[in-house]
Amino acid sequence: MERRSLECFTLVAKLGSMSAAAERLSVTQPAVSKQIRRLEEQLGVLLFHRTPSGLSTTAAGRTLLELGNDVLMHFDRAESIMQARFRGRSTFRLACPHSTALDMVAPFIAETDPPIVDVDILLARDLDSALNGEVDMAIGSLMPPRHRAQLPVATIAVTVQTPVGSRSIAPSAERVDLENLVDDWLIVPRTGVQVAVVEAMSSLNHTPPIREASAGTVAQALAANGHGYALVTEPPRFGLRTIPAYVGGRPIEIVLYASWDAHHYASRELRQLAVDLRRWLEMKWQWSPRSRSLPLELQPLVFPAAQE
Repeated sequence: MERRSLECFTLVAKLGSMSAAAERLSVTQPAVSKQIRRLEEQLGVLLFHRTPSGLSTTAAGRTLLELGNDVLMHFDRAESIMQARFRGRSTFRLACPHSTALDMVAPFIAETDPPIVDVDILLARDLDSALNGEVDMAIGSLMPPRHRAQLPVATIAVTVQTPVGSRSIAPSAERVDLENLVDDWLIVPRTGVQVAVVEAMSSLNHTPPIREASAGTVAQALAANGHGYALVTEPPRFGLRTIPAYVGGRPIEIVLYASWDAHHYASRELRQLAVDLRRWLEMKWQWSPRSRSLPLELQPLVFPAAQE
């Protein structure tokens, strides 16, 4: 079974058409048909049902599609290994939430030209499973499982964001104690921010009502229209003012983690990439570690609240 035949089959199965697959591959339809026919002859099975309305996979075709995706991924990984070891420079694919890509990873790529070939935008809860596929490193605010190699790259302040002129918060306020907002909605994204906020408020007798949002920017948009207070880590948008969020006299913070497969062929290079991102964030955001005596892996990076 040749790689080219498997690539043709996979594309035909996903598109349901040999002509569409041929157009995607920039080849003729007879060339694709020949590859499929050769594959069927080699395996001794029928891979497609041919009907007037198009192509659909047989039971054998569905099995090959499932196995083929994994085989092609390993082909790509083998190429990456060879290029990394014998051509000098690895290139990696990252995954992170949209806000992290927009505010941190994309500027890091633009300014330092790291060995990053692309960034997949995923929800925080989907980052770990992405590492089982084509993604080499995940950047997110949910703590990675213990079997992943990982490095904290920043500790970021959670802020309350509200329209300028909000009557519930004094214009001169330097912080907002959430226990004083018991009659107001808190709009919290389903990320590590939600985990940190819920944990911080667990000791309160009375807690403000919480409304979930899919992302920090969505929480900001809702807050801009008076639907509550956004609790986010993003820089202020939509004309919002931003004030550090506190509970029980302590600031609410989240840790941003870089994580990767501990058995990745380029684990050392990925760790160096995480260290480089950490140092760039340190320089760019002017963080202040709580303790210089801690090793790099344990020093928390504290980012100041974003200013308007």
